[in-house]
Amino acid sequence: MYNDMKNLNYTNPPTKEILIDDCSFYHIQDLPGLTEPTKGIWDLRANVDEYLGKVDFKNKTVLELGPSTGYLTFHMEKLGGDITSIDLDINSQDRDVVPRVKKDWKNELENFMIDESKRRNAFWFAHKANNSNSKLVECHINDLPDDIGFYDISTICAVLLHTQNPFLAMQKMLAHTKEKIIITELGGYQRIKSYRNIIRNLIRRFRPPPPTMTFLPNQHRAAFKWWALSPEIIINIAKVLGFEKSTVTYHKQIANGKPRVMFTVVCERTTHIKDCNY
Repeated sequence: MYNDMKNLNYTNPPTKEILIDDCSFYHIQDLPGLTEPTKGIWDLRANVDEYLGKVDFKNKTVLELGPSTGYLTFHMEKLGGDITSIDLDINSQDRDVVPRVKKDWKNELENFMIDESKRRNAFWFAHKANNSNSKLVECHINDLPDDIGFYDISTICAVLLHTQNPFLAMQKMLAHTKEKIIITELGGYQRIKSYRNIIRNLIRRFRPPPPTMTFLPNQHRAAFKWWALSPEIIINIAKVLGFEKSTVTYHKQIANGKPRVMFTVVCERTTHIKDCNY
């Protein structure tokens, strides 16, 4: 089941039993066999449909970039999707880390990799608990193999901000996407529907904001956050790559017990994949 495509580095589930104490969950999950939800930084359970753009996954093949501990993987699978996830090899330090010269970023990376190993344990723990059939390919998105195939839907959820080259990440994913892509990022608090934002939102109807990508790193920020992207720049990149129909929605999710505003862009293919010279 995990090696049905030649030359793909599908990662097999570990044969040894993984204990919950060996796991670190990024998203809170309700797992079969546990009497209470896992711990986690993010809790998407109340608004996960908004997070995923209210897209229908039934009988769809899905290519997911960056599953972390798998909450979205297993949720989309429960909705009828056939999921293939892409994540980095936990035995490799090939990460898009910001090389801040006044910080010991190599030590930060080593500590991060310890936590990353626990997060991969959490993915496989949840995979087994959910009796999942999802597959995991270990590679950097920049090196995505051509023979990974084509998928109806792809997802990039809260990942672009962590990539050194967001355009290339989108290009790689869209080259294997037949119908639509779902991209979710942090931001948009000034655009969410509220009394405070009524006037701002009215102005935007007549004067749309420009596409922007803000460079985040400095000596005081974490070593793995590169960009704050606007919905407009995601839409523009998608248009260049043959996805000219887009919708944007704004929603709130819970992180560390507090609400955070996020946006989701769903882009639909308008140029047939055969006509795209990716």
